[in-house]
Amino acid sequence: MAMSDRSARFDGEDEEVRRRSVHAQLGVPLDQCRDLLWSALGDASWRVRKEAVDVLVAARPGRDEINSLITLLRDQENAGLRNATAELLIRLGKRSVPVLMAYLHDLDHDLRKQVVDALAAIGDRSAVPGLVAALGDRDINVAAAAAEALGAIGDSSVAPALLRALEQHPHEFFRFNALAALGRIGRPGPLPPVVVMLAQQDMLQLAVYECLGKIGGDTAAADLLLEGVLTALPSVRTAAIRSLASVLQNLAPLFCSAVVENLRVLADQGLLETLAAAFDKDDLVLSEAVVILLEALLDPRGVPLLMQAMGDERLAHRAAVALKAFGVAALEPATERFTLAGEAERAAICALLGQLGQENKTVTTVISDALTDDAPVVRQAAALAVGSLSSVELLTAVAGLLDDEEPAVREAALQTLRARGSSEKDLIRGIAAQMLASDLPEQRQGAALLCAAVGDCDQLERLIKDEDPAVREAGVRAVGRLRLADSCSSLLMALVDEVEDVRIAAAESLGSCCAFESATASLRLALHDPAPWVQAAALRSLVGLAGEEALPDILGLWQRGDEVAQLACLEAFDRIAVPEGFALISQALGQRDGEVLKSAIEILARHAPELLTPWLGHILSHQDWDVRMTAVRACAGLPEPDRVTLLRMTLEHEDHDLVRQAVRRLLDSD
Repeated sequence: MAMSDRSARFDGEDEEVRRRSVHAQLGVPLDQCRDLLWSALGDASWRVRKEAVDVLVAARPGRDEINSLITLLRDQENAGLRNATAELLIRLGKRSVPVLMAYLHDLDHDLRKQVVDALAAIGDRSAVPGLVAALGDRDINVAAAAAEALGAIGDSSVAPALLRALEQHPHEFFRFNALAALGRIGRPGPLPPVVVMLAQQDMLQLAVYECLGKIGGDTAAADLLLEGVLTALPSVRTAAIRSLASVLQNLAPLFCSAVVENLRVLADQGLLETLAAAFDKDDLVLSEAVVILLEALLDPRGVPLLMQAMGDERLAHRAAVALKAFGVAALEPATERFTLAGEAERAAICALLGQLGQENKTVTTVISDALTDDAPVVRQAAALAVGSLSSVELLTAVAGLLDDEEPAVREAALQTLRARGSSEKDLIRGIAAQMLASDLPEQRQGAALLCAAVGDCDQLERLIKDEDPAVREAGVRAVGRLRLADSCSSLLMALVDEVEDVRIAAAESLGSCCAFESATASLRLALHDPAPWVQAAALRSLVGLAGEEALPDILGLWQRGDEVAQLACLEAFDRIAVPEGFALISQALGQRDGEVLKSAIEILARHAPELLTPWLGHILSHQDWDVRMTAVRACAGLPEPDRVTLLRMTLEHEDHDLVRQAVRRLLDSD
């Protein structure tokens, strides 16, 4: 019976009725519903076709059924049928590969092409031998598709076969696909002679240069690309620049130096002008390649372009690395450019001067001016740069930014002052004292960080008693950073502060306290704090200090705590990984919900899946879709028979699209 005849049985029915009829076949033996499903694959409605594909994937068809499905690809009149069948074969994955391979020698070249495309989409390496053989197919479209498929699979062992095929196939369409495949495989090595030959053909030059960026691994490849860098064709030129930068990064230092020498010869033949013209902020890969080549050249004439790159946050790090390679040679061009640059570039110049760490009168003047720049981003960069310079004068000027109108500038100033705490203790201690006397809580909070930087415990004791809770919290956290046993008494006092955030800070800081006995005793008391977040912080610190000895405390909080505390308990169970904890989690699965339930599922899936399995059937019917999604992911660790049974049952009643997709992906992988 022709497919068009088999499809006719649905014609008189509504689309949704047809779709439901197909869905009803889920779980029905395939030999009892085969004709209906085969017909549905060619239905006029994409929704019906999609449902048929889903049902057939779940049915796990055998070799005979897959053979029959492949014959549907011969139908030239029904594109929907061909597309649905191809999607089905692809989703069947490894199961369909051996059957598809048998059709690589079919008399129908259109079918061979569809088979190759399906094997490419599946991406299984077992198809490689058949696809290598298909490189010699008498139909150029099939051969070209085979080359593309091998590139998609990415098995580097096929590179020699692709190179042989490049020599044997004169057709440009095939050669273009084969070059692209070699590029996708990306195995750097010696420059193949056939690639050198193809580089002389105008139609393939662009493809050759793009390919060399992936496979070029010697000086011959680099020299060939150098020819392309100065070519008149813009597209070829940009491809050569991108690929040359890539090859330079692949070369061993000895060979790289030889290429760089050749590169420098071209610097006076228009190379620098070519790189400047190629720099395009809309093409990140190309612009980064320009930066790499300028770094290799180490020509001072390239510094302005690198400065321009520093103004783009996406290129700033790479450009800074390149400029740092210039060392002191970059100082003069950078400082000279400062007054002419835009604010982003001025900020980048400040960052560079900080990274170079070289200080002279000109650098000091530039940074000093930048600290009072109209642009906040420049003031921020200048403040950070001072952290790498030795000038006490500049450091004093940075202190003036502590009351800047921009929070980011104030934060940068504070960061630099903290960083210089060990080398300029007296100065930083004096700045901290001024901040301590301020009426502004934010200033006193900053003082806590500076006091910690210089180890001023006496001033921190004062801050822990401050009238402002935010200042007390900052003082507590600063004390925790010092990790001193003598400071624990201050933290214990803060553990009973009237403000919850201060108590949380104290509980977290006690985790780094050196006075083990008093810290653990106080943390155990804090587990009974009325605030759940304090309980959670206390438990994390206690587990960090006591390890498995904290198990009774974890068990107790698990039984009486709310969601926040129970999540902390789950973290603790995950951390110390003891059977008693996993057993307790499992016993309570039916009584938990929300984030607690999801975390419990994830932990049991990692550590004790045998305790989770009896609950999965129940959880996969949970009212919250995200809980069901978590349970579906947990099914991935189950033995195949249990997993498939659970997932097929789930698919029968699941109505959330994301969960259904997750179930199908797992079923498709089996």
